[in-house]
Amino acid sequence: MKGRATLLVEIGCEEIPARMLPAGARAVADAVTGILDRSGIAHGQARPLWTPRRLAVLVPATEGRTPGAEKIVTGPPASAAWDAQGQPTRAAAGFAAKHGARPADLIRHRTERGLYAALRVVVEPRPLERVLAEELPRAIARLSFPKTMRWGSGRYQFVRPVHWLVVLHGEEALAAELFGVRAGRETRGHRVLAPGPHEVPEADAWESVLERAYVVADPDRRREALARALAGRAEEAGGRLAEDPALLEEVADMLEWPAAVAGSFEARFVESLPAAVLETCLRHHQKAFLVRGADGAILPAFAVGVNMPSDPGGHIRRGHEWVVGGRLEDALFFWREDRTRPLGDRRPGLDGVLFHERLGHCGAKTERVERLAGEMAEACGLDTRAAAAVRRAAFLSRCDLLTGTVGEFPELQGTAGALLAEADGEAPEVVAALRAFHDPPEALPEGAAGLVAAVLGIADRLDTLAGCFGIGLVPSGSRDPFALRRAGTTAVRLAFEVPSCDLRWGVDRAVAGYAEQGIELGGGVRDSLGEFLFERFARLAQERLDARHDEIAAVRRFARERFDARDLLERVAQLKSFRKSEDFLALAAAAKRVRNILRQAASRGDRIEPGAARAG
Repeated sequence: MKGRATLLVEIGCEEIPARMLPAGARAVADAVTGILDRSGIAHGQARPLWTPRRLAVLVPATEGRTPGAEKIVTGPPASAAWDAQGQPTRAAAGFAAKHGARPADLIRHRTERGLYAALRVVVEPRPLERVLAEELPRAIARLSFPKTMRWGSGRYQFVRPVHWLVVLHGEEALAAELFGVRAGRETRGHRVLAPGPHEVPEADAWESVLERAYVVADPDRRREALARALAGRAEEAGGRLAEDPALLEEVADMLEWPAAVAGSFEARFVESLPAAVLETCLRHHQKAFLVRGADGAILPAFAVGVNMPSDPGGHIRRGHEWVVGGRLEDALFFWREDRTRPLGDRRPGLDGVLFHERLGHCGAKTERVERLAGEMAEACGLDTRAAAAVRRAAFLSRCDLLTGTVGEFPELQGTAGALLAEADGEAPEVVAALRAFHDPPEALPEGAAGLVAAVLGIADRLDTLAGCFGIGLVPSGSRDPFALRRAGTTAVRLAFEVPSCDLRWGVDRAVAGYAEQGIELGGGVRDSLGEFLFERFARLAQERLDARHDEIAAVRRFARERFDARDLLERVAQLKSFRKSEDFLALAAAAKRVRNILRQAASRGDRIEPGAARAG
């Protein structure tokens, strides 16, 4: 184990949710390379790999031991280590004995603090096996996941129960243990086609051993293989696959041997259901991909990733078709039921939906947002039609919570409201605002509809932020259960799109809205929430302008008076540009000289007469 070789660490688990896999594997890789780095063990670039049943890392060119070294260990000051005759004192003898040395071995070593007694200590190399055996259990146990499980006696806790462990350095199996599982060289293959165990002769052969066992460990190769398979099935169904990179990545991480099948459903669902409802039904519940025709129209077909290389009897296809058909039937039922009454007729029912036990029900929130959004529309200079659209959109903004469609498909909140409002004949600006209500700012429509959506989004988020800050639900550290940081960031990003939008005034009006309903908020909301929003602004200014900290800090006082995010961003941009000019350099030099003169005057006790300054 003296030379360099590839290091493999594979943690075999029960199926891990796809959303936790990439970050989990990278965390394992960071933990392993962190051990190597702290120990001084040279290594190549780590490669995190994962499948639903394993988190792994391959580290090429890893040394088999720590480097030997000589280091200086300092002890007591030289004045305390030797007496006037140059003989070692008891302090020197104790220091030497502590390190297994003799007083005669001590040397005088000069440091920044002075002359000290010291020892030259030779650090013997440690084998990689010993380093990992000692450090790996602690490093892996410290990893955090959104959710973890306990198993057995409940002594161990990890993302999922661990069933096998492989730790290889080249051809050598290293002794290590995780969660009571001892390391070996046996991995596991596809749960159905080749469960194993399968012996891994060396670390570099691990991926090929898994491929023979119907497991593709490389997530990029797995995603590419799945994309090809899905595209092929879509072509067989007479169309082309609708692109969905996020879904593709998620499904690829649910499979070990990526393949695909195509299925079909009744054409009446395409004719009767809105495209967004149909797509959500397939995407969120079945992880299935839409198939579109050459003209872009949705076809009554879908493609789905599967973990089997073939489906000779068609059982997998039929199973998916039965489930998809049932889901679409439910969706059509709820959609037709929701169409039987106007969206706005559901508004009184929001009084029975709790927003927060200390902040009232959704009906009260809707009332506050409607008032705040209307006032904000007028303050920002929106015309009469746009201001009316803002109020109407605010009135309808939460009505779809009471629809069967959103009850069955919560992902459609906002979208369902927009679809129903459109069917009811609401103004296009109202429909667009409802559709963009929960979307990121970059999805805003253009023109007046975008302004309506932005003002509504700002008002709703300021109401939430003011209420939560007013009852002490302030984000702290990693804790942010109400996603207030995201709400604050989105409010500022939306404010970039609206002229003359004063967020500080908006906070004041939001707080007043609670008071008008008799809901008492704590003091200091204006200042604490104002600082919170400025922190969000600062991050966005850094991202958008690559602005420096002092450039952003220079506009802070303006934000305390009038927090117009659009204006503040322009000020930062102008300042960033101006500081590169010769005029700025001259002004900075003059300001520095004045500051130095004032400092010197103050040190002499001179009195400065503010009115005595004159141009000269």
